[in-house]
Amino acid sequence: MQSRYFLAAALLGAATFAAALYFQYVEGLAPCKLCMWQRYGLAVGIGGALLAALFIRSRAALALGSIGALGFIGEAAAAFYHTGVEQKWWAGPSTCSGTTLNVGTFDPDKLGNWLDSGKAAPRCDEIPWDFLGLSMANWNVPIALGFAMLCLMGLRGAGRE
Repeated sequence: MQSRYFLAAALLGAATFAAALYFQYVEGLAPCKLCMWQRYGLAVGIGGALLAALFIRSRAALALGSIGALGFIGEAAAAFYHTGVEQKWWAGPSTCSGTTLNVGTFDPDKLGNWLDSGKAAPRCDEIPWDFLGLSMANWNVPIALGFAMLCLMGLRGAGRE
């Protein structure tokens, strides 16, 4: 029944993704560049875990479960990096931290569209939301590592059921 671990990682990951979309589309909290990096890892993790659960009896489950675990580890790494940017431990990407004006690629049309939208540009080095004193990126580190752990637990018996 190792597929339960993969399925749990995929379903809990999907719930996390749904929560991120809720905050974006219902609460109006636009994701910054580093938030998007976390979503890429989350998507890979969900896909790998789900496919590993579906193909648990085949050797492909080992590869797919490993991809799922690596996706979630990548998500945790991006969240840890984002945490460091928020806490000013290190500088973030220039496109979402400090000044965001890049003279080499400045596009007046994009600036005009953004100004017309009335929305604030999301910054990676500011914390727009927190719970119990921790930002979304802070919470995402242990959550993503938990999903990775579920995948690793699923790998113990993958391909043998």
